[in-house]
Amino acid sequence: MKKEYMGIVVNRSLQDDKCFTRLNVIGHRQVGSWGLMLVSVADEEFAALVETLQNSMINIQDACWYVHFFRGAELVVVYQDRVFRVTVDPSTWTDAVHYGFEHGIPTEQLDFHPRTVKDAFSYFGVTN
Repeated sequence: MKKEYMGIVVNRSLQDDKCFTRLNVIGHRQVGSWGLMLVSVADEEFAALVETLQNSMINIQDACWYVHFFRGAELVVVYQDRVFRVTVDPSTWTDAVHYGFEHGIPTEQLDFHPRTVKDAFSYFGVTN
């Protein structure tokens, strides 16, 4: 079985829409003006995709956004200029949350939800 990361990407976080062609989109959800995408990426492609996303994100000096990925107990929070590898346990998020908050993201948006496959499929209405 292939080990894949699942991730949540907000379309407004990306300044370069060419990045969308590299994403394996499983589901979409609209929340207000934000289009959310549930994506999957194979383990062997993960590092390259993170770099592509970071290069495509809006510059952190203009607005701070993040993309997050999860696999099992692992959670990876990707900012335009920084990556935090933590777990799905909120007690491990201190640095990742602090970094986002210090760059203008409201605390309530730093919940990294959904962060399990089951919750993601439910949130996006995907059946497996």
